[in-house]
Amino acid sequence: MELQQTIQSVNIDTCALQQAFHQLILDKAAAFTPSAWEITQTDKLRQQILDQIVFRGVPEKWIHHQTRVEQAETIQTGNHYEIQKVRLEVLPDLWIPGLLYFPLQSLDPEPNPESRIPAVLSVNGHIGYPGKSTGFVQRRCINLAKRGIITLHLEWFSFGELSAPNYKHNRLAYLDLCGVSGLSVFYLAMRGGLDLLWEHPQVDRKQIGMTGLSGGGWQTIMLSALDPRITLVVPNAGYIDIANRLAHRGDIGDLEQNPTDLIALSDYTHLTALLAPRPALLIYNEQDDCCFVADRAKPAVYDPIKTVYALIDDIDNESTFAYHKNINPGTHNYDRDNREQLYRFLNRHFAPRLIQDQDIPCESEIRSFKELVVGLPEKTANFRTLASDFMENLEEVGSVGEGSLKDILCFQESEVVETQLEGNADGAGGQLIFDNGLIAPICEFRPAIGSEIETILLIADQGMEATIPDLTDLLRAGRSVIAVDLFLTGQAVPAEMSTSQVAMLISTVGLRGLGLQTAQLCAIIDWICQRHDLPQISILSRGRTTGIVAELAAQLCPHRVADLTTQDALSSLRDLIDNEMEYENCPTLFCFGLLQHFDICPR
Repeated sequence: MELQQTIQSVNIDTCALQQAFHQLILDKAAAFTPSAWEITQTDKLRQQILDQIVFRGVPEKWIHHQTRVEQAETIQTGNHYEIQKVRLEVLPDLWIPGLLYFPLQSLDPEPNPESRIPAVLSVNGHIGYPGKSTGFVQRRCINLAKRGIITLHLEWFSFGELSAPNYKHNRLAYLDLCGVSGLSVFYLAMRGGLDLLWEHPQVDRKQIGMTGLSGGGWQTIMLSALDPRITLVVPNAGYIDIANRLAHRGDIGDLEQNPTDLIALSDYTHLTALLAPRPALLIYNEQDDCCFVADRAKPAVYDPIKTVYALIDDIDNESTFAYHKNINPGTHNYDRDNREQLYRFLNRHFAPRLIQDQDIPCESEIRSFKELVVGLPEKTANFRTLASDFMENLEEVGSVGEGSLKDILCFQESEVVETQLEGNADGAGGQLIFDNGLIAPICEFRPAIGSEIETILLIADQGMEATIPDLTDLLRAGRSVIAVDLFLTGQAVPAEMSTSQVAMLISTVGLRGLGLQTAQLCAIIDWICQRHDLPQISILSRGRTTGIVAELAAQLCPHRVADLTTQDALSSLRDLIDNEMEYENCPTLFCFGLLQHFDICPR
């Protein structure tokens, strides 16, 4: 009971921890300066993002894969358009279903350049099980087709026909662990849709737009920024800058929206600048009940880029780069007002097309999920199967050179700069403060009888309270015990965020959560040895994450670690993929490329 009371008496300032974490992120994030932006450098930055982020570690056969299109059933609607069911092989064995809404008045067996018509790549976000059959998505696509615009709507991972568990967005981490950018799968899926439109004989390549809500807005900015074949861009409530992501939990999003190292190179403000000089309409919602509230987004990603567009000759800045704040209904939506803004923008820039701006009623034309099922090959790939293929081809690894390991971890040396402990000789609790501002709760206990045999450092995924049974046994055996909550374990989690959100943001600015944890443990080991005049200490870990952190620390400071015991640990990092473990449960372990160079050494 006394042990528990001592541990429970330790209450660190999680708000101070949050502030330190925020500063760590902001210091590493790429800053956008409108006055320093050079239009002539956009191609260079675009290629850097593709090479260093999107296609990092990706095999050439993926990058240069020619999108294969298979057409299934065609639905004759009787309303001046047809719906062609298509599936796209966007990389080897990975198929994406889609619906091509085709205006019948434009059918021409032998099209010529003069008869080609505009096209729109439509994408959906986190809109639940219906996926591409969602009502407001159908209304948008039907309206575009009735306006003579070829519209392709793609299914998105984890929704509709791609709703199986191994399409969950955060399972892209399986690929990251193997040193292959999981973001690439999302990008290639989108690019495959663009390829279909680009190669379509009746599409005007000079008039290809892209739009989507929420995750669809993210897809829109990501593909449009990096592929200039898209000539008109309308993202709706899809993204915001890193400062707002830090300040508002709902703005953080999934792992693909925070890919490894992206924000160290390019924030979403930079991606918006990459749209210039193409027409772009940014839509945000006044009282968005999901994310990216309009009044936060405008100064973050619209106002700075107005300056960029203003520097471009021969365009009408106000009409080319536009902003719309939806107030009816003002929530997270792509309803009538937002759709009509899209039509108006298309009419303005895909001229001459004298088409009404108003939404054309089409309630009787909305079809069921079952009616719009495309169907997929039986063994289409997913994040797990793709990662498993890479994992099978990785060499078995154990220990690795210190330099290589530090590179993988983005390791930065750390040290304890302040100690705050209260208690007595039998037990004391408090916190350690590190040179990067992070804080770790700590408790020290000494055995009640006899001389100390050795000092044990105790760490656990669930924090110090989970170690009480181990503490009791060790103290009875005459050991001195120091229990610590490493960063993102126990109490050591910044306020108002989950551990997975923190890990995402750390990784996207060029750091690694696992690297921070390992550096912190090394610093704690060194602090204990100096404080107690010990040459070495032993470590006992309980849990998957702390087990790996302890293994890494033992390799990076072997002279300080006398012995290491791991409980409830992984037998191999490969278990993360083989057992389909969720990113949310141990996010820092999915360190980019770690499995290429390191695995648990048999003991």
